[in-house]
Amino acid sequence: MTSTAACAVDAGVRMPIPPGVDAVPGASLASDGEDLHVWFSGVSAEGHRRLHHAVSADSGATWSPPNTVVGLEPLAGQGLSLSVLRRRDGWWMWYVIHGSRGRRVFVAGSDDGLVWQRLGVALDLGEPGSADADGVDCPAVVGTSGGSLVMAYGACSSRSVAAAVSRDGVTWRKLGPILHRRLTGPDSRCIWYPVWLPTRPDTADLLYAGQDDRGRWSILTTGRVDLAALASRPSPLPLATAVDAAITHIRSAVTADYLVEPDYHRPALVYRSPDGRVEQLRPSTSPVFAVRDGHGHPAGVVKLGRDRASAEREFSGLQTLARFYPVPAATLHYRQGRAALVMEHLDGVPLAGLAATDPDRFETVLGDIADHLATAAQNTLMPACDLDGPPDHTEETPVVLAAWAAELVARLRPWARHRITIDGDPLDATLADLFDLTHHKLRQPPLWVVHASGDLHLNNVLVARDGRRWWLIDYEYAGLHDLEYLLAKLITSCVKHTGLLTAHAATTHDHLHLTTRLAHPLARRVLSMAWLLDRLAGFPVDRERLAAHLLPLLYFRFTPENDADPPAFGLAALVLSADAILHRS
Repeated sequence: MTSTAACAVDAGVRMPIPPGVDAVPGASLASDGEDLHVWFSGVSAEGHRRLHHAVSADSGATWSPPNTVVGLEPLAGQGLSLSVLRRRDGWWMWYVIHGSRGRRVFVAGSDDGLVWQRLGVALDLGEPGSADADGVDCPAVVGTSGGSLVMAYGACSSRSVAAAVSRDGVTWRKLGPILHRRLTGPDSRCIWYPVWLPTRPDTADLLYAGQDDRGRWSILTTGRVDLAALASRPSPLPLATAVDAAITHIRSAVTADYLVEPDYHRPALVYRSPDGRVEQLRPSTSPVFAVRDGHGHPAGVVKLGRDRASAEREFSGLQTLARFYPVPAATLHYRQGRAALVMEHLDGVPLAGLAATDPDRFETVLGDIADHLATAAQNTLMPACDLDGPPDHTEETPVVLAAWAAELVARLRPWARHRITIDGDPLDATLADLFDLTHHKLRQPPLWVVHASGDLHLNNVLVARDGRRWWLIDYEYAGLHDLEYLLAKLITSCVKHTGLLTAHAATTHDHLHLTTRLAHPLARRVLSMAWLLDRLAGFPVDRERLAAHLLPLLYFRFTPENDADPPAFGLAALVLSADAILHRS
């Protein structure tokens, strides 16, 4: 939920307010048949707060004189930011009281909307370090066709909008932040006062007020929200005391030398705390630390991210894609305006390593991944032209891939027109043909995008040591991604990370002879790509465009600058992959 647009607001209709009311800091509008009802908090010049109710029978053109609500007499410091909803058993109200512990959301019920009965606390403050540890405010509640309730509310510590879901309106399950401040722009300082505008039984537009760094407020919107998908998100990971203490230590004790992105061609610095409770995990492009409690037991994993926005984006990606992939439980930790992603500790090994040690389990998990990918595509595939801007991408942007393709042509020019045989079988295409295909297809923008982690490769899949479960990790690039690029990334990893393929290259006159050695019968099945392409047979995959993405990815992921002439491994990988994709029946 990052799409933001300003909303135009007309002059509206001025509503009557009781005598002596100087300010109206909160209001909620709800319908009951043909009538509109409004409840609003009125503040007198002396600072007294009262809740009032008025009714309109003509779609809001005129309103009845407001009456003072009974049963919710104000307490000291009560804010009365509120949300009211008509349900089958009467009127329900969620409202804020600002007490000694901070702001909390309470709930009340009424038969007529005027006399109310308090039902207790609906939403309490979060645990230390959480997005709403300093309080919860300005609730907005909407119902779904299945009877669930979804609340959007202001999370005080993160100055963002979080959400919760409930079946009965009294007991709520928190979902964590769903809408985050940008680093710059109209909502860079604060996101507050959410409002649901229902559009269909299970969708609603989410409007909110955003404040920029100069203190100016704007009315903004995220656009359409799928309420059922939002309600299905997992609960955030509880924040352990050991994790909160570890983040304090990391922020104060870990120097900049450990926080820079490593050079993968050289050993990287690894931080370990003197007490052994914090240990940096490598390799990683952004700082990641394993945390242990006082008994030496794993307590979680902390990922600082490149900045606040990157940590928040990864959390949103995890929560959103939990519908389609097994993901680690996660939450966000806030302190002094900075955010860190906290994930559960997973006792697993990267899938890539199982290709050699447990090929049967490797193949089973790989098939599971393809099934999950197909399910995600079935539910989220959309035309790229429907996006507000370009698709999301990793650091391998279309411009980077195009530059790699040009460099590939320059390096392999001596063999471009050679006829190719691979394991004794002649190919119909030369390298020059593959180059032409690559240049042509990489110039074409994607036609389809799918919601994905963006970095789907086999070292980002952890398999439980008992072999029964697996998880997809690393969501810092999560979003709507180019379908062919996403598939090319996974196929590249199957060739690169498994060690299943070795190769030899030789030239004779105008022939390029490639000979492959496959470490296991599994290799032939993996490299044929039936495990993936068959599952996506009903999707609009442009195979030529997929092959065009593979060529620069495979070659530059495999071939060092000082490789032999001709460079066997990269060439064999790209030729095998292109042949499997383009010429499979």
